[in-house]
Amino acid sequence: MITLNSGIENQAYSFEDIENILSRFDFMVGGNWEYDHAYFDHKLEQTDEAYAFIRIPVTTEIGTIGEKNAHVRVGKSFVLVHKYEAGIDHQGDSGNIQATFNQFQAPEDPDAEVDDQYVKQAEEVMLKVERALLQ
Repeated sequence: MITLNSGIENQAYSFEDIENILSRFDFMVGGNWEYDHAYFDHKLEQTDEAYAFIRIPVTTEIGTIGEKNAHVRVGKSFVLVHKYEAGIDHQGDSGNIQATFNQFQAPEDPDAEVDDQYVKQAEEVMLKVERALLQ
């Protein structure tokens, strides 16, 4: 994991506004959200063995995630790489081909080394996000 410096860190937004703006840059709320926090994820690259993404954490200050009037504060963004064992389904509930592409497969290494190329890509995406959110 590599943290990113960003002008949006510690800024507050309505959840609806930040979600609408971030969706323009292909960020989606990750499946691991709770009522008091969530992560906006942007996939940088995905292969059979790994995927790299930018993660922007938010915590609620008013309301709960998913409510129209919720307000959130942005945390420190970071780049993360998850590595998978290609073709192996440790759960035993799907075939090898499906497991190769199964985004819900448990990572072999949930915090793999982050290549410099991903950091550079992430910084470029975050500059666009900052321009949109800090207008």
